[in-house]
Amino acid sequence: MIVNFRVTQVESRTYTTPEEVRKQKSININYDINLKNIAIQVKQTPFGEKTVLRVEYAFSINYLSPNVGHIRFEGYSDYYSDEENLTRIKSEWDAGKAPPDVQNQIANTMVSNLAPLAVTISSTLGLPPAMPLPNINFQQQKKPEPVQTTYHG
Repeated sequence: MIVNFRVTQVESRTYTTPEEVRKQKSININYDINLKNIAIQVKQTPFGEKTVLRVEYAFSINYLSPNVGHIRFEGYSDYYSDEENLTRIKSEWDAGKAPPDVQNQIANTMVSNLAPLAVTISSTLGLPPAMPLPNINFQQQKKPEPVQTTYHG
């Protein structure tokens, strides 16, 4: 379970003007997630001292082909479990076999916290939205016809 999420650094840059960006027919957006420096730490919480697995992250959004800008976040996330489980997870991670369920929790927490910031930053810089925005369609959808099935006894 993720018990703490922090952003420690935000870096963003555009390499051209917003007008030049708008002239581009298509810009590829590349996402890079790097989880690193895994460490077991004792942290003071409202529930007393707890041992957590601290995982540092770097999350980059690169606007490529043409290279018009980037947004990069750095920080850390604390994962809580019993100490025996944390020790096992850290050894597996150090051996290059990070548990996918822990990686997924950390990455999903990271993206859900950073996506709104990334969209705001990209808009401020005049870059396309950093994350796909949902399409809203209020048109009435046609209800599918019921399927007629004949049963033979």
